[in-house]
Amino acid sequence: MTTIADERPPAPPPTPSGGLRRRARAATRLLQRAAWATTLVGAVTTACTSWGSTPWYAGWIGAAGAAALAALASPVRLALGESPRSGSASALFHAAMLALMVCAFAGCFAFSLSGWFHEHDRDLHATLRVSATVTGCHSSGDTSTECTFLWTADGHEYRAAEGTDVQWPDGHRVDVRIDPAHPQRDPVTGGGYWPLWIAVVVGGLGIPFSLGVWWVLEEAANY
Repeated sequence: MTTIADERPPAPPPTPSGGLRRRARAATRLLQRAAWATTLVGAVTTACTSWGSTPWYAGWIGAAGAAALAALASPVRLALGESPRSGSASALFHAAMLALMVCAFAGCFAFSLSGWFHEHDRDLHATLRVSATVTGCHSSGDTSTECTFLWTADGHEYRAAEGTDVQWPDGHRVDVRIDPAHPQRDPVTGGGYWPLWIAVVVGGLGIPFSLGVWWVLEEAANY
């Protein structure tokens, strides 16, 4: 007795090009995941090292290079995908947007947390209060103002620009705090760093969110 299943032609054996395509797709997928992991490692390195130090710059360079590699791997993976949807322009656009989201959130997290550590360290070491003269203020936006301060310490004059909440007139006298061991460093005019903490939270929550969306869409495209 012959069944319908027995009358079906046998499935053709996989071609060498098909096997090569699968291996290339698997290798590209592994490379992209490693690149995303390297991006996160670079962001954490930048966030936890001293501002402007060699590891700080190395973290930025490593994260940017890995993010670029991960972004470039997306169209390659889409071109090698088996699903008709995986190579569509819409899938390519979504992959590019998610790559930009991951980079933006990682950069926001690294810059804001590193900036908080930097400002907190300055705040701890600025123990000497001196009177400084405002020699000029200019505003670059509705809430961003930068003033130049001139002060004297140990018989030497120092000048530095610092962001403030108030746009004082030239010649105005204001008390600032400086680091007595390094009086040439920028003075501290305040101690509120809550905008940096908001950026840290936004970046920290945005990274897993965008990676999760990327993972779900990737699995759906390859289904």
